[in-house]
Amino acid sequence: MERLRRGAAWSLGPVGLLLAACASSPADDAIAPACNGVSAVNLESEGTTAGQCPTHPMTLTGKGMVGDACSQPTDCAPVCCTCPGTGNAAAVAECSGGNCLDGKTACCLYGLKCGQ
Repeated sequence: MERLRRGAAWSLGPVGLLLAACASSPADDAIAPACNGVSAVNLESEGTTAGQCPTHPMTLTGKGMVGDACSQPTDCAPVCCTCPGTGNAAAVAECSGGNCLDGKTACCLYGLKCGQ
């Protein structure tokens, strides 16, 4: 019986850690910050009045791909990102540390920014 109790307690350990992780905010997590630890300081977005990604963006016209050198977000090719919980979307580009970011990270940053 004692062995069973120890096994049951051990098996609940990871569940407890998982629940604690879900209760904390990823943006405040020093070990695994949201969006790969990148700041949204250099994030640019452009949407239509209907809250959608523009077919032909007016300001986000960059061609830089992931990892390409950039000095501003408009140097990077935009990706279409959706704002969680709203259905609104926008073209988004991010230049961080002198390089264009991947779409997943740019959309993560946009999700944090539009959720504020």
